[in-house]
Amino acid sequence: MLFGAFTYGGVWGGTQPIVELERRLGHRLDIVHWFARIEEPFDTRLLAAAAADGRRPMVTLEMTSWSLDSVADGRHDATLRHWARAVRSHGDRVYLRPWPEMNGSWTPWSGDPAAFVSAWRHVVDLFRAEGADGAVWVWAPNVTDEPAVSANRLERYYPGHAYVDVLGVDGYNWGAAHGPEGWSSFADIFEPVWPRLLAVGPQPIWITEVGSAERGGDKADWIAGMAERLDLERLGAIVWFDQNKEANWRIDSSRSTLAAFQQALTRWP
Repeated sequence: MLFGAFTYGGVWGGTQPIVELERRLGHRLDIVHWFARIEEPFDTRLLAAAAADGRRPMVTLEMTSWSLDSVADGRHDATLRHWARAVRSHGDRVYLRPWPEMNGSWTPWSGDPAAFVSAWRHVVDLFRAEGADGAVWVWAPNVTDEPAVSANRLERYYPGHAYVDVLGVDGYNWGAAHGPEGWSSFADIFEPVWPRLLAVGPQPIWITEVGSAERGGDKADWIAGMAERLDLERLGAIVWFDQNKEANWRIDSSRSTLAAFQQALTRWP
């Protein structure tokens, strides 16, 4: 069972935020997650820094300025080849997470599952043709379909077993950020979607983004509840979203929350 985090300022600004988070936790991160704009040159030194001491780098590829059709048609192949060659030169595993939360209405790549599948397969085929064998492809829908209509079900966006190495899923406890009824336990968030993920494919399942608000309930108790559900079938990793953004998702948003994380990680399998 792997534990990782996206921590604001990490990797792009140097590894100090990552090292400091590990110091506070008393636990080395297994996975270092960050977001990268695909249009910008990919610095392999970032990979080397993130992968130091046995960590696994997971990069969410942000392609907000590209349409799915333009990717599938090969209009961005030169840029994609640059990334593929960077991954190849790294010489080790790089977990790549393109177009996450594709079944969520807030993403520009949502709404056309057929175009999504075509674009995804094109990217994977190009990386393979470039010899980027270290690329590990992480497909990560949102925990709920938004809108919840049959045409937008997460299953419709699945590119196929040959194109996905890890099944991911993103889910948050929004707490007071979504009003008085917004507090949801870890089990409330992930148990309903789990049978669907198990049915999609045989790959390991990672929770690729997760966080809990501080306001609206007991966050420390929420963390303890998460640690009690590590027995979810085929669950291989949990990657925390460590940023004060829409809500205070941070691991150290309070002393009790940090203590709950420290306690949970002493029992991490």
